[in-house]
Amino acid sequence: MRHSTGRVDLAGADSVAGASVSRAAENPSTQSHLNLGGNRHSLAAQLDGGRFFACDDIAYSAIAASIETASPGELVVYRVGVSSPTQFIADALAVGVAGILTEQLLPCPLAQCIVGDMDLALAEIASVTHDRPDRKVLTIAVTGSAGKTTTSLMIASILRQAKVRAAYQTDLGDCDGIVQSTSDAPLLTASPLIDWLAEAVDSECGAAIIELDEASLTYGHYDSIEFDVLVVTGAAQSAEHFGPSSLQCAIDRIASDGVIVANADDPRVERVARESGARMVTYGTIRSADVSAKIIEQSGGMSTILVATDDLTAAMETSLCGGAMASCHAAATTLGLLIGQSLTDVLNTLGTVRQLPGRMQSITSFGQPAVYLDVAGSPKRLASALRATRAMQQGKLWCVLSMTGSESSAELAEYGRIAERFSGQVVLTCHTAAKPHFLELAHAVLDGVKKCAAIRWVADWNQAIRWTIGQAKSNDTVLVVGGVRRGSPMQHRREIATIETWIESAIESRVAAEPAEGAKFKIVG
Repeated sequence: MRHSTGRVDLAGADSVAGASVSRAAENPSTQSHLNLGGNRHSLAAQLDGGRFFACDDIAYSAIAASIETASPGELVVYRVGVSSPTQFIADALAVGVAGILTEQLLPCPLAQCIVGDMDLALAEIASVTHDRPDRKVLTIAVTGSAGKTTTSLMIASILRQAKVRAAYQTDLGDCDGIVQSTSDAPLLTASPLIDWLAEAVDSECGAAIIELDEASLTYGHYDSIEFDVLVVTGAAQSAEHFGPSSLQCAIDRIASDGVIVANADDPRVERVARESGARMVTYGTIRSADVSAKIIEQSGGMSTILVATDDLTAAMETSLCGGAMASCHAAATTLGLLIGQSLTDVLNTLGTVRQLPGRMQSITSFGQPAVYLDVAGSPKRLASALRATRAMQQGKLWCVLSMTGSESSAELAEYGRIAERFSGQVVLTCHTAAKPHFLELAHAVLDGVKKCAAIRWVADWNQAIRWTIGQAKSNDTVLVVGGVRRGSPMQHRREIATIETWIESAIESRVAAEPAEGAKFKIVG
């Protein structure tokens, strides 16, 4: 420990994270699902805090997905407001279920267990049923205001290079350690996440990387999981309600021997992490940290980053440009050092991560404007994307700013202020689903703009991209930013792919409209 600086020695933290990897790898034979078929389980032994009615316990063989699919001897779940209680009771009595798990007492003679929150109760039951799968792998949680997906995928690459089979779930897709997929469902939480961890254990994974949903953190949907490592990316987010912030909720889920990888560039993150008493390692791009990353050159769509830790310094080249990406590289590098990888090996691995969909994605063609695509999602991420493209621009910087319709008026005004400040020309557009409200949204953006007449409005998103690329000169830079709605990974990827297709089509139209090489000069005889 280096108490004078408040940091944790990387070697000391490495023993914590490394022990967790070894723990998962050394005992794969014990990592299996608990077979429900034919077995009887005690609900009282699996669930703390439940209150039983007409019984002291409920012995059941399985938990039915619904009353329509329930079988005799199974525990059935009643959700308030989803189905008629009268019909539900009649069906439950007819089937002969073992009991009912509910949030309110039902007027029937069947055994019941009343819980305060159904999702939390099911997660607790799943955790006990699967014999705590989160304790059988190195559980790495990633939270923060920006860079969660990028950092998670970088960490997955580092673990893969270190010969550690890793499962992960992110906004761009998931993997159970063997099969990669892009789900139509949002990020898993509560009992589905426990089931996913159990599948990762069955796949003999040594680590699981979980991108955390901020709202689900505050609702307690991760309360049945302990994290071995918590990586905090971006900045700390203030609580929008009475109670702890999402960062505080995440820190509460760290195991007793866990480690926090904190962003030293945000003093609030470091302060909250230190107050928790957990072991901490810091990274940063601006302030002094255990692992620091500095951009020493950025041009032509490539960035050279100098990474330093203790007395070691190494450089890497990457196509993921900008300060936010450098911060993600530093966070992933810190995790790589914690599991015992050398700095050189970690940077070599990160250098192979060339492009991520919608994360400062470069879509260029020779002799045409440089085009970058970034999903942004917040004013801070918009500012980061604009700073990154501004550092690489040669001519004029065009910003095609798209709105989803879910932003608040204050956020839209901030978008307008940032876009006007950092770009040479702003083209304002919106997601197709938000077109009926385009004027209202555009006026909210103009509340943060000084020169309103300088902003061009194009309601059709595709046409906005086509017009901008058509007007830009060959040495200009175009940033297509925002407009991608939060949802499932499949929806996320589909929308990014659609925008990418629009950009490629606009570039092709521009190339087709240019005169042929031999037709540039007219010969007069």
